Amino acid sequence: MRVSPGLLWLLIATNVATLCAVGFLVVTGFAFPRRAFEEISAERINIVSPSGKTVIAISNKERIAPPALGGKVYPVSVSEGREHMAGMIFFNQTGDEMGGLLFNSFRLPNGRIAGIGHLSFDRYGDNQVIALQYNENATSVQSGLRFFDRPADGTFKASLDLIEEAQAASPERAAEIRRTLADMSNKGALGVERVFVGSRNQVAQVLLRDSRGRVRARLLVDGTDEARLEFLNEFGDVAARFPR
Repeated sequence: MRVSPGLLWLLIATNVATLCAVGFLVVTGFAFPRRAFEEISAERINIVSPSGKTVIAISNKERIAPPALGGKVYPVSVSEGREHMAGMIFFNQTGDEMGGLLFNSFRLPNGRIAGIGHLSFDRYGDNQVIALQYNENATSVQSGLRFFDRPADGTFKASLDLIEEAQAASPERAAEIRRTLADMSNKGALGVERVFVGSRNQVAQVLLRDSRGRVRARLLVDGTDEARLEFLNEFGDVAARFPR
């Protein structure tokens, strides 16, 4: 096929322009360094994966990231107290929450201080299995490290669905849901705390619990600075104590 001189020049000009554009992008891409900031002010910062999913959300309490599990994003209110805290929420590559760092403190109307500092890591598809926490309210103060066993069988997500449903349910249905959740918790279906190492109301302690969450061994240094080691039966009675 014969190409006219005009068309030939058009093709040459188009190719030259394309090469120049590519060259400009390559050169300028390397010419401008990454920006560095001494200070950034923001209400929320999202760290995202290459696919655009948020893997870390850092925010004030007004923009705290809501819970997400099994591809569903829940209202912030299904996670008790989260709406009152600023912090950092961690997510895995599929968008499910897997822990976080939360904190706040304030003075209560009676003048006492209330506060929480909470760092936790979740089991895949379930709730936290490790938590480092400080918690103070009108009646107690505690700080320590806690370990949990979680079944990761979908029960935790079911509990979140029930909590969400209860928020818009009739009083009768809401009461039924509360009974269901209490029964799930009592049966250990949502997992149980197995170990606590820390201080509660100025009593240093190590607590070991059985598979149903019952304390079976405890090492204490109480308010009188006396140390003791106790072993308990399944009914909570002390079966052995040292010193006697």
